[in-house]
Amino acid sequence: MRRNTVTRILTLGGIVAPPLMITLIFIAAAGTPGYSHIHDTISKLSEQGSTSPEIMTVAFIAYGILIIGFSYALYIHLRHGIRAHIAWVAFMLYGLCMVLAGFYQDIPGGEGVPLNPEGIAHNAVIITSCISFLIGMWAFAGSVYRRPSWFGFTWFTIIASFIGLVFSIIFAVQSYVPASGLLQRIFYLVLLIWIEIISIWLFRLSFKEE
Repeated sequence: MRRNTVTRILTLGGIVAPPLMITLIFIAAAGTPGYSHIHDTISKLSEQGSTSPEIMTVAFIAYGILIIGFSYALYIHLRHGIRAHIAWVAFMLYGLCMVLAGFYQDIPGGEGVPLNPEGIAHNAVIITSCISFLIGMWAFAGSVYRRPSWFGFTWFTIIASFIGLVFSIIFAVQSYVPASGLLQRIFYLVLLIWIEIISIWLFRLSFKEE
């Protein structure tokens, strides 16, 4: 199988991943009584003891697998340079963490609920995923800086990563701010939009390189 064919197949996963994740979040939320997109985090949809965590569990795992594929497609295209390797590893780690977030459920919401090993693992992979994605964005921005086919994407990525970083910091202190669910969604929306745009552009470039 030719390199461009592999790139296209894996890049399609990157195109599908964001709308798939958003759709499954809304489906899972619709089946969760009392759930609020403004105040509740996404992880609450599959927390320990929830009545129907299956949809969000599948969402995390499927999304993560598609992102791992997307990370390799991006690497196949970029290939050379330390930044390309860092971007690949960082995005692959992000995808892996999303898969693990599906296997490890968060603790039930509520005041005074102590952390347990599974809840700690869930929080650890979520934090790791956020950090690794931002690192991947910065490495990607440096990798495409002098590539004419990616003109403008360096600054687009830097701006997107800065917005994501700001909202991730605000969300990190969510216990002190209102609307934590909304803040988390803004952060993830920035990431999902970035993935979608990069995937579409990468898919387009795979035809031009033939």
